[in-house]
Amino acid sequence: MYLIVITKKKKVGDLFGHAIWKATDVDLISYKKTMLHLTDIQMQDNKTLLSMINNVLSTDGFYFSPTYDLTHTLQRLANTSPEFQEMSLLERADQRFVWNGYFLREFSAQPELHRFACPVVHGFIVVHSCSVNGKYFNWILISRRSCFRAGVRYYIRGIDSEGHAANFVETEQIVQYSGSKASFVQTRGSIPFFWSQRPNLRYKPKPQISKTVNHMDGFQRHFDSQIISYGKQVVLNLVNQKGSEKPLEQAFSKMVSSMNNGMVRYIAFDFHKECSHMRWDRLQILVDQVAPLQDEFGYFLVDADGTVLSQQEGTFRSNCMDCLDRTNVIQSLLARRSLQAQLQRMGVLHVGQKIEEQEKFEKIYKNSWADNADACAKQYAGTGALKTDYTRTGKRTWWGLLMDGWNSLIRYYRNNFSDGFRQDSIDLFLGNYAVEEGDSTSSLHVQKDWKFLALPIIMVVAFSMCIICLLMAGETWTETLAYVLFWGTASIGTGFIILYNGKDFVDSPKLVQKEKMD
Repeated sequence: MYLIVITKKKKVGDLFGHAIWKATDVDLISYKKTMLHLTDIQMQDNKTLLSMINNVLSTDGFYFSPTYDLTHTLQRLANTSPEFQEMSLLERADQRFVWNGYFLREFSAQPELHRFACPVVHGFIVVHSCSVNGKYFNWILISRRSCFRAGVRYYIRGIDSEGHAANFVETEQIVQYSGSKASFVQTRGSIPFFWSQRPNLRYKPKPQISKTVNHMDGFQRHFDSQIISYGKQVVLNLVNQKGSEKPLEQAFSKMVSSMNNGMVRYIAFDFHKECSHMRWDRLQILVDQVAPLQDEFGYFLVDADGTVLSQQEGTFRSNCMDCLDRTNVIQSLLARRSLQAQLQRMGVLHVGQKIEEQEKFEKIYKNSWADNADACAKQYAGTGALKTDYTRTGKRTWWGLLMDGWNSLIRYYRNNFSDGFRQDSIDLFLGNYAVEEGDSTSSLHVQKDWKFLALPIIMVVAFSMCIICLLMAGETWTETLAYVLFWGTASIGTGFIILYNGKDFVDSPKLVQKEKMD
């Protein structure tokens, strides 16, 4: 057993007088003074499991506050009873967002220890003191990642049987001015039915919709919980409406229609088609389309006396394939529109003034949303977000396209050759896989098939021989051509065999088989 201790922290800012901290360094302290009682295999397993825990803890974005409940939105906190307010942070926390919940399970059973248990959230938090028209206000952005169905990009898609969506993130934008507080909440999450997109060495694996389960059960559970937590739902589906993404869009639309719930509205917007050829101004089409719905939903607002002036009646649930790049762009545009209304109502902006005209604040706003995109992308896909040049500058640039290409290459490598380990790390950290003391973790000792080593070696040797034959020509050009064709054919043929058996060559999770679990 180990004690995980946050040894270094960085202050993010103050939220309503409460300090918000970001964990920057962590130490694992063993309860045992020696490891001599372990066998060699157990020692190796222990080393691997520790590296998994460290892998999760080294991922940027763990936040905590000893005195403020970071797991709830302002509106949820305002609609609670006095008894709720008297509870400890551990008791009242929204368990969806408590990433150290598994480690605190023994504390939960002992009320006298609750004051020592501090919930830790994962995601992104930024606090800025801003000024517009000489009026100072605090602007805060909080993204809370759900620990239910948590994981990495290609291994965790869709929903589980309880209706928990992969990569579900609740994002809250808060404004505090002269004692008044306003917030606007949005959510993102994977397309909420049973589908997968397992890595197989191809750049973009084909999504597979499960044909053996009843999708509507999990789909209904997902939206039931969404409605209970957030009210009316407007689904913004940003996936392509052609190619491999088309079946997902069609299935999503059909299921919303079949559910026939007046609280859920579905809007499909082909982001890539509409914004092709750098026509990013066309995003305004979607913003204008949903403007009446956004006005209907409103936002949460409470005055300096604690009187609730307005409530947010519904949320936008945005998704693309990964719920990262396209999703963040749209969320930032909707959040800006809400912020415009809030600042005008609070008296910070004059009538007719636009946020875009406030150069200093606009820069803070864009960079913070781009940083939010990078944080969510690194936690799910392993790299920074794509399309952040638009979020930061308001326009698409060739440099941004080049950086997107670079990040895409890194994503390809990590998704195929290191995400299995990352997924195991998250499952271990969250308690989806439990290690019993004294047991050997046999799942870690899966033997690779012979072709895993043999075929890549054959391909490399064949390709090398092809290059050598080109550089060291034979006595006749026909002889050289024959050698080049032979080794070239061997290299290409082996490459096709590897691609055909791609799932055998990627780094797959070993601890929890998600497809079986779902």
